[in-house]
Amino acid sequence: MGKLGELVYCEFLKLKRTKIKIIAFLGVCSPPILSMFSSIRSYIFNPEYRISLFTLYDNAFMFLMLLFGPLIFSVIAAYLFSREYTGKTLKTIMVIPISKKRFMSCKFLTLFICTITLMLTFWVVVLILCTICNIFVGVDQFNIGTAFFFLFKIVVGGILLYFTITPMAYLAFRTRGIIVSMIVAAVIALVNVILSNSSFAGFFPWSAAYFISNGRTREMICPVYISLAIILLMAFISYRCCCKSFEKEDIN
Repeated sequence: MGKLGELVYCEFLKLKRTKIKIIAFLGVCSPPILSMFSSIRSYIFNPEYRISLFTLYDNAFMFLMLLFGPLIFSVIAAYLFSREYTGKTLKTIMVIPISKKRFMSCKFLTLFICTITLMLTFWVVVLILCTICNIFVGVDQFNIGTAFFFLFKIVVGGILLYFTITPMAYLAFRTRGIIVSMIVAAVIALVNVILSNSSFAGFFPWSAAYFISNGRTREMICPVYISLAIILLMAFISYRCCCKSFEKEDIN
């Protein structure tokens, strides 16, 4: 576990030296900012319109899970799983006495930590924007209960989103780059938008992750346990494929 922890620490050091962290931060900040601008615009054109913390969280969460999230976390996953190949540093790293399976597990653990950290950042950004807005314009439902209600949803959403991003990690690992992963992520985001109000969303893992985490399961014709089974099976297969492919690879 000690070596695994050291590898995770090294992964974060590598991320720290790149612009990925800036892109990811701006990405999770975009949905709250867009939702806030939309609410302020509605208030300006209709003074009777009430800005509420619940609505801001709800709208921003939808944008993040369906549109921005798949793109942001696919970038991180693609970078984590292809960097050693693009930077040609794999031979150097594998000098460390650690199994290939544990090395791959380190990648997935780092991706999970990044996902949850960014989801919590998203939650804080919405709260900060609402606090600033509340100084000038009253914000309805601005209380700790609403904030923690969405904190639970956001954490659950982050976990499910992490599982749905694992195929992008496998694609990046197999193709030794980020291009294929980003193309697939863009297609997924587009399909998410199409299925955002569809009862068939439960059959599409990336849309199902949002519907389940946001408590909209009654709108799906697909049973929740089937949607969850698809998501978990997809993540398990992606993890196993990464490990098996890496174990068969001749690094020398």
